[in-house]
Amino acid sequence: MRSEEQEFLAGYDMTKYERPSVAADVVVFAILPDGERSSIRRIQRKKLKVLLIKRGGFPYKGCWAIPGGFCNKGEDVIDSARRELFEETGIENAYVNLVGVYGKPGRDPRGWIISSTYMALMNGENCDLKAGDDARDARWFTVDLRDISDEGSNADGTKFRESILNESDKGDRYRLTLSDSKAGIKLTALLRRTDMSACGLSSDSYDIEECDGLAFDHAKIITEAVLGLRRAVKLDPEVAFGLISDSFTLTELQKVYEQVLSRGLTAPNFRRKIADYVEETDGLREGEGFRPAKLFRHKKMK
Repeated sequence: MRSEEQEFLAGYDMTKYERPSVAADVVVFAILPDGERSSIRRIQRKKLKVLLIKRGGFPYKGCWAIPGGFCNKGEDVIDSARRELFEETGIENAYVNLVGVYGKPGRDPRGWIISSTYMALMNGENCDLKAGDDARDARWFTVDLRDISDEGSNADGTKFRESILNESDKGDRYRLTLSDSKAGIKLTALLRRTDMSACGLSSDSYDIEECDGLAFDHAKIITEAVLGLRRAVKLDPEVAFGLISDSFTLTELQKVYEQVLSRGLTAPNFRRKIADYVEETDGLREGEGFRPAKLFRHKKMK
């Protein structure tokens, strides 16, 4: 470092500008069983789920939130996210990718708090869920994100025609429902998308119009994470392997893609498109009440 730079830094006043608190939050996705198996001869139904923590203190006491916390001094933000993830799930080496940075004034009633939010994908059956010191409970919630239109709406705008998100994922309004059927918990939010391309921005804005049971702006964050996951899987099929165990049947793998993309896939087309990404093992899936099925593993392309 040059002497002029050392002199500048020695006299620099860190209090010259207001500084925010920085948090690292994580949207944790997994594919997990949903409900009881209807028949021993049927593959158990699994759904895309997100991990939520019930807040034990103010603000938003009793509401549900994505895992996260404040960054420690001298800690890289992504390391903070990985630390929070390990503390909540016991998982160290999950797929982690940035969702976005959230710093809108008023997003946190405690003050100016900027969240760097990440998406984590994991085999949820290997998790050891633990609620942290400031939480009362930790649960997996089934994700249902739908594009809704106001065609045929009532005067108060409460009736909408619903449809599963289409290929473009570019609807104007979305309904997010997160549910835990066993516990009888349902969290809902209504969001509106704004196309920001006219402002020179590459990403759209999702504004919360209604929200029931979710803390802070986490309905917005979860919505953007779900849409981001769908886009990521379409661009890079290997991303979805973060949601499945090391060995799997092709049917199990297809179910993962169907849950992420929120639409059905035909088996022959799926297997043709995924063929370059998997390789057969010597193992078989047995003891499930149906014919043994060949096990495969991820053949990494990079």
